[in-house]
Amino acid sequence: MSTSTDSGTTFWKVLGIIAVVLIALAVIGPLLKGLFWIALIALALYGGYMLFRSKSKGNHPTPL
Repeated sequence: MSTSTDSGTTFWKVLGIIAVVLIALAVIGPLLKGLFWIALIALALYGGYMLFRSKSKGNHPTPL
């Protein structure tokens, strides 16, 4: 049996969950955006290093 108090409590629980999710996304979003650029730069540096290593040895790079 549902009463108005139960539905009011459920409303506040749902609203609280939505608020927590939005706050978490507001904090995590910029962190992920920053980590994306750091990872992209690291990948470019690693690729450049592998190209340099393959040219300097004169043979094919060994697999990791």
